[in-house]
Amino acid sequence: MNLTDPSHKKIIGLIYVVFSAFWLLMLLFYDQVMDWVLAFAADDPDFDPNAIFIFDIISSIFWGIAIIFIIPRLIIGVGLLNKAKWANMPALVYGVISLLNFPFGTVLGVYAILVFTAKKPDEDY
Repeated sequence: MNLTDPSHKKIIGLIYVVFSAFWLLMLLFYDQVMDWVLAFAADDPDFDPNAIFIFDIISSIFWGIAIIFIIPRLIIGVGLLNKAKWANMPALVYGVISLLNFPFGTVLGVYAILVFTAKKPDEDY
């Protein structure tokens, strides 16, 4: 298998875009569900209003992680799909970071490391 073929980078870019979009949708879903749950719980007379503050902090932490990790990976995935040279090194970095996300991220990380560190075969042989 020739890992220097540009189609491998397009596959990784597509996977980065799909995974990033999935996680952003899940984060939006979490926000909507928590807003609904807290609005429903606020009708209870025993509800502590400090709980809203705690859930706002948790949501802010999740969105901070999204800004740091998910949105750049989405941009890198689009760059890989458009064959941008600048996207190769950040895609390798995100491939290494993906190794922590067991099991699918681990497979994606190994694949990304193999593709972005592959050397072009010698044409002399």
